[in-house]
Amino acid sequence: MVRIFKKDKEETTAVGRAPSNQAEMKLPMERFGDFAKVVNTLSVDEFVEQFPHPIFLFSEKPGDMSQFMHTRLVDSVQGAPSIDRFSSMLNDFFVLLPNAKTSKDFPKKAFIGRDSRRDFFIAHSTVSNRQACILMDEGQQEWRLVDSGSTNGTQIRGKRLTAGEPTAIHDGDVITFGKVNFLFFSPRGAYRFMKQYRMFQAALKK
Repeated sequence: MVRIFKKDKEETTAVGRAPSNQAEMKLPMERFGDFAKVVNTLSVDEFVEQFPHPIFLFSEKPGDMSQFMHTRLVDSVQGAPSIDRFSSMLNDFFVLLPNAKTSKDFPKKAFIGRDSRRDFFIAHSTVSNRQACILMDEGQQEWRLVDSGSTNGTQIRGKRLTAGEPTAIHDGDVITFGKVNFLFFSPRGAYRFMKQYRMFQAALKK
């Protein structure tokens, strides 16, 4: 599988101001504004082939996620997600990239945690070594999130999950691992979001 962005290409250190936010976190990331440019060269099917895993967006500025916590970025139109709200701050968000070496069931099942061997590695003091697992429910054709009995819990839009119980997640949901917030997108949802975001940015320049 060919990847446009790789973990060893660039690493960014994100430092917050308080331990309750994104403090002392080092992640394999790409800036969202740069990552979104892939929609100029890839079709949605090509994107999904190269990035078949969930896409997590992250901000290193405490409080940036608050406006998304109770606002649905994605509405359902004829059964398909449609992005209807944007913010210029997204250009400074980052995309959390998966580990260079992933588990055998990846991307249909991905492990998240502070252990550097996890598929999605989050080096933050509030994140457990075994924080959570995200998996594709083939029958329902939806992604589900499972807390792995983490110390500080996993939340979807502020609601803490019961450990071991799979919960459906949707494009634009705010996922909290420990005390670190991410915006979740499925591969196709991420492509649609980035496509419309690029159109939104182009319109602002006119």
